[in-house]
Amino acid sequence: MVLTTAPALPSNLKRHQTLKRNTMKKSIERHAGNEQMLMIVLAIILCLTALWAISCGGGSYSSTPAAPSASTPVTTPASTTPAPSTTPSVTVNIVTSSGSGAFNPNPVQAVSGTNIIWKNDTSATHALVMNDGTTIGTLAPGASLATAFGGSGGSYHCTRHPSMVGSINGATAPAPPAGTGSDY
Repeated sequence: MVLTTAPALPSNLKRHQTLKRNTMKKSIERHAGNEQMLMIVLAIILCLTALWAISCGGGSYSSTPAAPSASTPVTTPASTTPAPSTTPSVTVNIVTSSGSGAFNPNPVQAVSGTNIIWKNDTSATHALVMNDGTTIGTLAPGASLATAFGGSGGSYHCTRHPSMVGSINGATAPAPPAGTGSDY
């Protein structure tokens, strides 16, 4: 008995081996591309970490200033304590956002020339104006504003919260306007 091999087998085997080699080559190239991408990402992370560490200072803090050199002139302020004021002042605290009880004291008593310090103790912004249209100012939450009072007095209100009303030198606190939702 004589064995013969089919001529197509080596050709198929060769094609199979070539295909297998090409598949392995593509897999290796794909893996190498992933490895390069991984290295780039790691390099970026290292750079960002280094920048973060540098921006944090990394050193110790000393509250003692360095001694001035002989060529650096040293200037000392004449006084850091403000001169006592002879101008009278009164503080009006904004304690809520509605009614005549929004201001404390209300009414406030002040003579012409008095500094009225408006202090916003609420979490809302208030825009204060005299009823004659004179602007007092806008106060953000926690802010204070000083105004020089000139004149005999009058009523004022908040343009953002119409029920907030007050008086300078009035006999009593004014009533909130009708329909503003507060008769406090």
